[in-house]
Amino acid sequence: MVISELPVDRLVVERIIGWQIEHYRRVFPSFDHADWTEFYRPHILGEPGERSTVLAAFRNDQLVGAVSVVERDDLDDCDHFTPWIAAMIVDPNLRGRGIGSVLLESALEFCRRALVPRVFLWTHDMSEWYQRIGWTEEETRNFRGVRITILSREP
Repeated sequence: MVISELPVDRLVVERIIGWQIEHYRRVFPSFDHADWTEFYRPHILGEPGERSTVLAAFRNDQLVGAVSVVERDDLDDCDHFTPWIAAMIVDPNLRGRGIGSVLLESALEFCRRALVPRVFLWTHDMSEWYQRIGWTEEETRNFRGVRITILSREP
């Protein structure tokens, strides 16, 4: 598996958006195509930001997953938490094979190289797993009607 910056390729981004919509539609039905297009717009325009990136996992030249590091996430009143690991997604047919773990480690490595002292993420369903691998719970809150947990760690 090769991890690299996501190519600025609209078809590749559209594939990721499709995975995101499929994955989140039951829990966050308001995350629609327009939301995801807006999320990936800085990348599509080639303007990711100093501490932002979209990393992609490729196996045999096929896209199998992606993860982002962003300065600001969807949560209101959380500007004091930055940067965020966000939008980690794996091809639905390949989940459970360690691709997400490799993507997460690659995002943490990006943060280490950027000299980020602490990185954040939020989850609606994986808090226990993240805590087992070294993340610390910061807070829980409701987001779009769903209980989420914000976690952090040193990269």
